[in-house]
Amino acid sequence: MKNRWGILMVAIVVGAIIIKSLNTAGTAAMADAAYSAEAASSRTQLSQLLAASEGLIQGSRQATVKWQGEWHTMLSLEVAGERLADRLGLADRYTEKVHGNQVFYAEGSSGEAEDVIHGKLALTLQEEGSYYVILRLENGADESLQRLPQAGESWGELLLREGVRAKWNAALQGEAAVVSAPDWPDFWQNDSAGAGEANPMPALAAFAKLESRMKEQLKLRAAESFADERTVSKSYSAEDLPIKARSAGQEISLQLALHWNTESERYDVSIGSPLLTVEY
Repeated sequence: MKNRWGILMVAIVVGAIIIKSLNTAGTAAMADAAYSAEAASSRTQLSQLLAASEGLIQGSRQATVKWQGEWHTMLSLEVAGERLADRLGLADRYTEKVHGNQVFYAEGSSGEAEDVIHGKLALTLQEEGSYYVILRLENGADESLQRLPQAGESWGELLLREGVRAKWNAALQGEAAVVSAPDWPDFWQNDSAGAGEANPMPALAAFAKLESRMKEQLKLRAAESFADERTVSKSYSAEDLPIKARSAGQEISLQLALHWNTESERYDVSIGSPLLTVEY
C-alpha cells in the first residue's frame, strides 16, 4: 500500500513538473510570437514610409531607425553592454561619461561599399537594475535604404527577446521635391519680414503640395499642426500604419515637416513615424 502511495505521489509531482514546463514553454512561445509581430510591424511601417517618400524627397534620402526603451537587469554596465553588443554583432565598443553618467557604446556596420547600414547602441544606467537602451540604425546611401526595414526588424527583435522594452520610431530626411523658393511668385520680402525673411505663404503652399502627394500613398487624417515663416509641421493618424503614439489624446502614426534652409536656400522635408524625434 505504501509503495502504491509513493508511486502515486511521484506521478503527481512529475505530472506537475511537466505541466509547469509546458506552461512555461507556451508562455515563452507566445512572447516570441509577440516580439516577432512587433518587429515585423516596424518593417511594414518603414517600407510604407520609403514608398511614400519617393514623391516627396528628391536626391539622397537619409533614414534613421531607432529602437529605445528600458531594460531591467542586475548586470553591470559593461557586462550588460557587452551582452547586447554580442547579440547585435557590434564590434567597436567603448564607454564615455555623458552629463556625469557612464554610457556604454557599441558600433558597427553591415554591408559593403554603397550598401552599408551603420548601427550604434547606447546603454545608460538610470538606477540600480534599470538601463535605458537606444539602438540607432542609419543608411550609408540610397542603395542601402531598401535593406533598412529588414535590418531594423531583425535588430529590434533581438532587443525585444533580451527583455528590452523597446519602442520603434523612424525618420526620413532630404531635399523637398518642390520648386525652389525664388521661383514662387509670392516669395518676396514684405513690410512684416526683415532682410532675408521669407513670406510664409510659399512654405504653406509647398507643404500642401507634399501633403497631397503623401495622401496618394497613405490614408491620413490631420491631428495637430504648426506653422511659421519658414517651417510647417503636421501630424496625422493613419489607418495603414500599425505603430502609433499617443499625443494630445489622439493616436498619431506620422508627422510631416517642411523647413526653409537659409544656408542651402532650399526646402528640407522630414517624415517621422510615429513622431519626429530628430531635428528638422
